Amino acid sequence: SYQATYQDMLGFARLNRGKIVTETMPSVAKWRWQKFVRSLRLDERVEFGEGDIGLSGGIQVWEPASANITTVDMIRRFGGSTSPAAQWPEEENAGDDEEDRFDRMEKLIEKAMKRMSSGSKGGKKGSMQGSSMGLSSSDQGGGESNSIHSGNE
Repeated sequence: SYQATYQDMLGFARLNRGKIVTETMPSVAKWRWQKFVRSLRLDERVEFGEGDIGLSGGIQVWEPASANITTVDMIRRFGGSTSPAAQWPEEENAGDDEEDRFDRMEKLIEKAMKRMSSGSKGGKKGSMQGSSMGLSSSDQGGGESNSIHSGNE
């Protein structure tokens, strides 16, 4: 498919750029490389969100909030000592299977909605060509069906 070919093309382009960088590195002066590393400011902490100072050693990249929608915060913070000997606090919802099932169901619904909305954007993807599913015997002579085809039948 076009998407797979495009992903392969991007991968090969990155590999080629990596090869060029590794071949060029020996010709870069040490002082110039050190100046570049200092300009990255990898020793400064990277801010996760407003007032949430995170880890050092990263490069902050801004993206629109709609690019990767998350409904559950994946970073869990606990107050107290950071000693490895200290015991982790119990989670409030430990073993809450009903909540997990609801989350999985919500994700399934989101995926289904994405598939349905992407299939209705005009292309042949998800169309009913060659199928009589959803048609009565009087409708099978021609015309289109309003049924949804998931591709799993």
